[in-house]
Amino acid sequence: MVLTEEEQDYLAWIKMKGVTQGAYQKAREIAKKMLLKNEPIEEIVEFTELPESDVLAIKAEIEKQ
Repeated sequence: MVLTEEEQDYLAWIKMKGVTQGAYQKAREIAKKMLLKNEPIEEIVEFTELPESDVLAIKAEIEKQ
């Protein structure tokens, strides 16, 4: 089966989106572990590269439990 250039671009986009989503989920997991160990928010943002707002949202989720 031969794919058109447009189809190849679309498949590459889907693959990249999956990788990006996976990396984001992993960063969230790491942030949660760091929060549970009472690491400073600034360090979590630096190490995970998540926005501070995401880290604070994860913190709020943990506090609800």
